[in-house]
This record gives sequence, C-alpha cells and structure tokens, in this order.
Amino acid sequence: MKKPIFTKTVKRLTIWNAGVMIGLYFIFVIFTLSTLSYVIKDDTDARLKHELQHVLGTFHVEKNKLVLDTPDELNEKDFMYVTEHPFFLQVYNLKGVLYFRSKNLNNYPQILLGFPNKFNPYYFEDLNHNNNRLRIVYKKIYNTDGKHVGYIQLATITSGMNTAIKNILIFNLFALPIFILIILILSTFLAKKSYAPVNKIIALANKISASNLTERLSYDADTSDELGKLKETLNSLFNRLETEINQISHFTDDASHQLMTPLTAIRTELDYILKRERSNEDYINSLHILKEQTDRMITIVKTMLILAKESEVSADSSKVFELSNLISQNIHKYYKNENIQYEIENNLYVRGKQEYFSLVIQNLINNAIKYSEGKKEIKVTAAKINNKIQLTVSDNGIGIPDPEKEKIFNRFYRGSNTEKSKVEGYGLGLSLVYSVTKRMGGKIEIRDNEPKGTVFIITLPTLELN
Repeated sequence: MKKPIFTKTVKRLTIWNAGVMIGLYFIFVIFTLSTLSYVIKDDTDARLKHELQHVLGTFHVEKNKLVLDTPDELNEKDFMYVTEHPFFLQVYNLKGVLYFRSKNLNNYPQILLGFPNKFNPYYFEDLNHNNNRLRIVYKKIYNTDGKHVGYIQLATITSGMNTAIKNILIFNLFALPIFILIILILSTFLAKKSYAPVNKIIALANKISASNLTERLSYDADTSDELGKLKETLNSLFNRLETEINQISHFTDDASHQLMTPLTAIRTELDYILKRERSNEDYINSLHILKEQTDRMITIVKTMLILAKESEVSADSSKVFELSNLISQNIHKYYKNENIQYEIENNLYVRGKQEYFSLVIQNLINNAIKYSEGKKEIKVTAAKINNKIQLTVSDNGIGIPDPEKEKIFNRFYRGSNTEKSKVEGYGLGLSLVYSVTKRMGGKIEIRDNEPKGTVFIITLPTLELN
C-alpha cells in the first residue's frame, strides 16, 4: 500500500497550527494598528494641549474685548501658513463672533465653530474637513472678572498619520497570502517533524510480532517525556503480551496433554471391548473404567472453564452465601465417610459464587485425602479472626517442600512428592483454589503441619449482615 505524503493526522495538525498562527497574526495586526492609532492620537492631543497653553498665555479678555499680550507668539510659521503640521486657531465669544483667527485660515476653508458642553478641562473631537482629517481641541475662556465669555479652538491636520495607518493595513492585506503560504509550509514541516519520533516508534513496534515478542522498543527518549512514556507503555504492553502468550501456549500444551491421557484410556478400553465378545463382568468393568475416565475429563474441562472465566468470579460480588452452612451441610454430607474433624463458627458470610467456593473446599479436602496415608485425620476450621474470615484445611500427609510452595498454584504443576507417591492428578485443583480465592478478595498461604503434613489457610473479607 502506497504511503500518503500527508496523513490525516499531519493534515489536521497543519490546519490547527496554521489556523492558530493566522489567528494570532490577525490579532497582532489589529492590536498593532489599534495601539499605533491610540499612540498617534495621544501624541497629537499632547501637542494640541501644549500649544494651547502657549496660546492662552498670549492674550487676556477684558470684558468682551480680546487683548494680545505677546502677539509674536501667534506669528509663528505653523499659525501663518498651512505647513506639514499647522495649527488653526479661532477665538470667539458665546455667540460665535470671532475675537481672533490665525492667518493660515485665510488660505484654508473656514473650520466650523464648536460650542461643546463637556470639558475635562479640554474637549477633543475629530472632523473631516476639506478632504483632510482634523483633530480639534476646545477650551473655555474667561474675562478678567472670571466670567465665561467664549471658546478657544485649536485644530491640526492628522491626515498624514491616518494615511500611514492605512498604508500599514493595506501592506498587511497584500502580504497576507504570502504569510499564509509561509505559515502552511512551516506548519506542515513542524507537524511532520513532531510526528517523526512517533513514526519511528511505530516502525519499531511493527517489527515486533508473535514470533519475536522478546524484541523491545529501544528509542532514546526521556522517561518523563510523552514519547518516553509511550515507549515505556508499549514495552510494558509487550511484556504482558509475551507473558500471556507464553501462558496460553503452555496452557494449551498442558491441557492437550492432560486431556489426551483420559481420551487415550477411553480409546484403549473401547478397542479392548470391541475386539471380541466379552463377558458381562468384563463389560461392567470396562464401563466403570470409561465412566471414571469420563468423570476425569469432565473435572478437567469444568475446572478449565472456571479458570477461563476468572473475571466472572469477581463480577459476582453482589452474591452472598453463608460459608458456615456450606461446610456444615453440603461439604460435611459429601465427605461423611471420611475421617474429617470440623470446627465451624456460625454466621460466617462472604461475597462470591457458592458453587465456585464449594469446589475450592472440595479440592483442598480431596488433596488432603489423596496425600494422607490410610485414614489419617483431616481438620477443617472456619472462624472470624482479626475481623477476617479464616478457613483452614490441615492434613498429616506427605507435605510440600518449601521451594515448591509458590509453584503448586501454577496450572498443571505437580510437586516432586506427588510424582514419587504416584497419586493420580492433573494439576488444576490448586490453580482453581488460588484463582477463585484471589477473585473473592482473599489470599491463601501454605504452612507445614506439625509433626507432618500441610495446612492451607484461606483468608477472606468479613461480611456483616444486619
């Protein structure tokens, strides 16, 4: 399959990056133009106020007559001509009669007089006049008696400044397509660069298959980094997969071997009885053998099904049964002909499936019977100890060597003492005991019985019923 130049992920990341960068670009342009406009306007206002203060010092008003104190101040070039930064001055009374106007207004269309109401202590406004943009400041004037008699109006042209802002805006609009193209190229490059380590990890991971699960990702990355965490997570997953596949492989091999034994025995017995006619006694003996081997297969399959449904055991946490009644009634009746001593405390309740835990107790008692010579006593106790329910099954049998105590819960494992004693079994019983106990939130431990034998101790959470 041909590898695409740009994957959907790279395209998506490129679009996101480009969108964010273009958005930031527009925000930057708008912010820059707004700031520039504000700075220019603020600078213009400062110039107007500064010049207005000079103008106010050039005259005073006596009653309704304007008296120039320093007329030379108003004969400056910016008041005489329409220069690059001219000032247009008009002083007038409350009725609009002019006291004074700057000479450059003779060569420039007259600016309308304003009569603003709000001053703080100046009043500013913008005005489009004669194809020019003006910035105007007003201030009240008072006569020598402190009476408000008129206004002073000072204006300057700001068209050049506005043109500069407009040119910057036009430049940015023309530059936008080029900028977008550059952003797209950079975003694509960064997206591919960002995913390059991920692609390397994918390539390494693709080399790992069921046939070479021992391989691990060796990409050099910091464990605190996202890529390092991804590498560690995948390696951890491969470790679990390798363990599970090995277990499945061993389980399949062992299960096949264990099932083949009774199947071979059944096939041999069938060949024996079909070879020629047999007596009724021979047929009955063969049927007993067939039944025994069939029961053995049923036990193996039943146990394997329970082990295969381990999650089902823990899922039944809503079910509750009385452990005391299970042992006193069912278990006691099942082993009524065996030499078993019971010490069972009343009202012991636990969560889980009763039929599963019944198999747990049966497996422990069956092992105690099988591995005890003759009719030696077996002891089963159940009591609440330290706010936990403790079930013990102790025997006086052949015992379990310390190195094997951890291994006997593995599926199909059979201890060395078991092999020497030639006791039949298939190594699934204790695996079932461990699995069910663990899923019920309990734990199991093994101790040596004194002077001889084994003690299995199961500890389960206490359940109080009101």
